[in-house]
Amino acid sequence: MSRFAVHVGSRTLSGKLAMIAVPLLVAQATMARAQEEAPPPETADAVDAGDTPSHYYPPSVDGPALRLPESPRRFYLDFAYAMSDDLTALPYIAGKGRNYRLAAGIVWRWGRFAVDAQLPFHLTTLDVTSVLNQAPLPEDAHQTKPSVGDLSLGAVWTERLVGEALIAGLGARGRLATHSTLFSFHLNDGSVADFVIPYYFHIEPTVIVGGAVGRFTYVMNQGPIILLGPDADFDTEHIVVPSIYLWESHYAVGWAPWSFLGASCELATAIQLNHIAGTDFQKFNDIRAVWVAPALQAHVAEYRIDAIARIGLSRGQELYGVLEYVGTHSFTLRVSRYFN
Repeated sequence: MSRFAVHVGSRTLSGKLAMIAVPLLVAQATMARAQEEAPPPETADAVDAGDTPSHYYPPSVDGPALRLPESPRRFYLDFAYAMSDDLTALPYIAGKGRNYRLAAGIVWRWGRFAVDAQLPFHLTTLDVTSVLNQAPLPEDAHQTKPSVGDLSLGAVWTERLVGEALIAGLGARGRLATHSTLFSFHLNDGSVADFVIPYYFHIEPTVIVGGAVGRFTYVMNQGPIILLGPDADFDTEHIVVPSIYLWESHYAVGWAPWSFLGASCELATAIQLNHIAGTDFQKFNDIRAVWVAPALQAHVAEYRIDAIARIGLSRGQELYGVLEYVGTHSFTLRVSRYFN
């Protein structure tokens, strides 16, 4: 009797286990098939992970900077040198300038939305030949001053229209006049005039189009740039700062034949849209700024290193480069750290 009970009990237990195991096996097979067929979600991690085309887009460089269709989460440091041989864009000042720049920036993204911030620090040298239409005193002709630069804040939203090959969206960026650049000049009457540069707020909306085919990448930006006051005072002169409206265009292509090395080239133009009245600001009219930026990029693990040369190609770039505080020409070394 006991052997029969044990035998029946074991058959009953085996049957129950089979009834539980079969549905589990079917559910597991169904889930595995669904995971294979379902497309991967376009999350921030999917965009940032691994060796993706977003790692190889042309680098943006101030002048103003290119906005990218996709950008991994990253922190970066810029080491730059800029030069301008014509400072006549600054009211009542003539001469040339040189600038060393250290900038810290960050880009953070959530899915298709990204925000960025950048704060530069400057060491600026002015060689002044004229102040208020008079020769500067010898002690003022050559000055070097450190300063905090303008804080930039931006946001970008893009959508993949044809996978990674065609991406489009909108971007907006503002530059706040947080600078502390201050130069002092002793005038012939014994007074001291303080000159602060730059003196513009920037508003920069743009349309972004770009994409990647393998490691070939391309980017286009189109949008206005609005430069706004406030007014300023220099000695006894009250400077009514005019608003300037320009149309900015960027065209950039890049190619990374190897995972560790690539190159790119960007062409940018800024065309003035409005006319400014007054004899003091005639030089601000009909600005046609053009510059080109060839660059090399190197990738080592989660780090990217960019070497960028920005070369002004037009007379207008000398004026516009002063307004943007980036000079006519510049050379930038950037070190970026990706965060997946």
